[in-house]
Amino acid sequence: MTQREAVYALLRGEKPGVIVNGWEPFRYVYDELLIRCNPAPPEGKTESVDCWGVTFLQDASQPGGMPSEKVLACDDITEWKEQLTVPDVDAWDLNWDSAIAQRDAAHADGKIALSFLPCGVFEEAHHILGFEEALVDFLIEPDDMHELVEALFEHKMKCVRRQMEAWKPDAFLLHDDWGSKDNLLLPPDVWRDYFKEGYRRIFQYIHDNGSFVVLHSDSNNALIAADMEEIGVDIWQGALPSADIARLQKELPGNMIFMGGYDSAIIDRAATTPEEIRAEVTRACTEYLPNGKFIPCITYGAPESIFPGVDEQITQVIRELQKSYK
Repeated sequence: MTQREAVYALLRGEKPGVIVNGWEPFRYVYDELLIRCNPAPPEGKTESVDCWGVTFLQDASQPGGMPSEKVLACDDITEWKEQLTVPDVDAWDLNWDSAIAQRDAAHADGKIALSFLPCGVFEEAHHILGFEEALVDFLIEPDDMHELVEALFEHKMKCVRRQMEAWKPDAFLLHDDWGSKDNLLLPPDVWRDYFKEGYRRIFQYIHDNGSFVVLHSDSNNALIAADMEEIGVDIWQGALPSADIARLQKELPGNMIFMGGYDSAIIDRAATTPEEIRAEVTRACTEYLPNGKFIPCITYGAPESIFPGVDEQITQVIRELQKSYK
């Protein structure tokens, strides 16, 4: 059984006879829509501006861009309609030839062609308003926040629809980090009020058109894991050990797959040893694989590590464990 076939076996609720090795079965497809939504800084520069007007800062010392805390796209939620320009995704003139070629190459190599749509609705909201201000506004300005969140969901749905119609990804990778290592950033009922139905609509559209959903959220989402499964998350990528994965595997009635399971604070450090990596990968596989619905993987939303060589070592440990897996 190939790695691609093993993923689809897991999606059917089966227990494949091989370990799915992290991101190995998947191939990212980078299209012009991604570039329009989240452009990289121009060469030699450290700033970029996304399609909502959020300024991102990134230099060589950072693993990724961070929204500016000094230049906000909107400094008052009650004036968001005046301060923000909603991106007109349907009007963008996009060339899809590269995406189609990347998808076809992925299929020729036996890979799952993956759409990449980073920066989820919760993330974009706090990027626009500032982190602390957004958390407060969710609680004290519900009318305006609901309007902004709905506009963000409409934008995300248009992005998904354009990709589906243009090159039909096998799966959609969406990002939205809803919490910390220990808990959600919003109370579960507040999360449900703002985000549950909007994501249900997007995931239903994806399923109705024959693709599946990979949601990256490297947060402790244990309190809403049942909701995630209910609204159609096929693979929760970034599942943290602190969420008590083994318990959720046994308690959730459906077939949501947990992709993650490693403690990155243990394995992705400058001084990490091969023995520490091997021990943590082995622990995760020993604890979670017997319950099914599990793909061992680094919890970041891409096939990479912060420190060089870590992800490659993880992949090699899984290949060695594969030899004795049944």
